[in-house]
Amino acid sequence: MLGGFIISTGVAGARDNPDVSLKFAQAIWKKDIILAQTFLANGVKLPEIRENSPIKSCQLVNSPIDNIKVLLAHFWDKEIDGERLGLIWELTVQDNKITKIRTVYDGANPLMDELKLIKDYQNRYQRKLLVPTEFPFKITNFFGYIEYEHEGLLLRYRNELINGFLQISIYPATVELERYRRYEDQVYTLKDGTKILYRTKFDLGYEIRFQKDRMHYTVTIGNKKYLKRKFSVNDLIKIAESMK
Repeated sequence: MLGGFIISTGVAGARDNPDVSLKFAQAIWKKDIILAQTFLANGVKLPEIRENSPIKSCQLVNSPIDNIKVLLAHFWDKEIDGERLGLIWELTVQDNKITKIRTVYDGANPLMDELKLIKDYQNRYQRKLLVPTEFPFKITNFFGYIEYEHEGLLLRYRNELINGFLQISIYPATVELERYRRYEDQVYTLKDGTKILYRTKFDLGYEIRFQKDRMHYTVTIGNKKYLKRKFSVNDLIKIAESMK
């Protein structure tokens, strides 16, 4: 550890004879943009760092691919009173210059990965999807994947401060919504007339189901046991109404 800078095993020798990727990473750690740009080849643009909070630590690690290094930067987040992954950049190095920077993860925009995943799904299956445009809390992390066996999609939005997540599962509708109804479920209606089922007895979270355009949606806020605030069916309905 060098201050707040972590040098990976693969580049530890760079302390005495640092390569351009390490010099660049140290400049980013210090937020010295002018210095960082001196290590870029002509025509290479430095991605915007939209985080205003200080960079608490950086890590530079090797990639299995020759001439590729991966830079990870953690920012101090006052809301969680701790470090949060802020960015991951893939650096291509040739002739002692950085010739390409690819943004793998942008913590200031955790929904960047969501957009890519949804696009991948729609390109593969040619289906229209509804996704939320309003959230019950600030999104600090996103995780999702395509479930290829059943042509489904899972989207999970997290908030570390309240230890909660919003999860949306999307699958082609194979049976009518009424088949999912339990005895204790309550029925509500969205503004456009879409019927939803609200699970009143669900220990793991708050959950509704509905179907639109031959797709089945399950919207869940969890994990109820560890959440630091309470939610209601109205919060779920608001999410569903925002889905476009």
